[in-house]
Amino acid sequence: MLPLGKSTIALTLVFATVYAVRPSPSTAEASDTALERFVGTYRYVGGEEEIQALDRAIEDVVAQMIFFIRGIARRRLRAPNLPSKEVSVLSDKAQIRIVRPGQPEVSAPADGEPITWRHPTDGDVFRVSHGIDEKGALYQRFEGDRSVSRNRFVLGKDAKRLTIHTEITADRLPAPLRFKMTYARTAGRDADRSLESPNPKPDEQ
Repeated sequence: MLPLGKSTIALTLVFATVYAVRPSPSTAEASDTALERFVGTYRYVGGEEEIQALDRAIEDVVAQMIFFIRGIARRRLRAPNLPSKEVSVLSDKAQIRIVRPGQPEVSAPADGEPITWRHPTDGDVFRVSHGIDEKGALYQRFEGDRSVSRNRFVLGKDAKRLTIHTEITADRLPAPLRFKMTYARTAGRDADRSLESPNPKPDEQ
């Protein structure tokens, strides 16, 4: 789930929580260890139930809009936020890369330092940051001129299930859009630990 640009009025963006603070050496070491737990590929297992929950969340937001724009807002919010078949998390300890089939890859420093990222399709520009928050969750944040998307990746205790909590706020949304999607780690890919790995697997909870 990637942010769309001004052409879609920034109604669709994704990814979750936490504002990064530059880590001390000891904090950075702990973050590296926490990050290693996330590396892998995960498949979507939330089923129709979570898609219906997304639809309800969208409806709650668009119901607060002027009637004649509800249809287009509903479409623009739904399509890019449907779950991808897989999600992969890759890291070389300096960069975190999030990979979803059919979507542009996004890479940013693992220490939370924001970078400028240009969407390869529509050319819109965002400030993107990746990192590990104080509770050990992986986060990804997109900030555009008029919108912010946050994804928070939370692993289960067994590191086999990944829940991605998403919050989208935008000038033209009357309320934040919040939803979650669940993924399960795929077998046999735990060794995929670097950016050189061709296609590691996503996590879910």
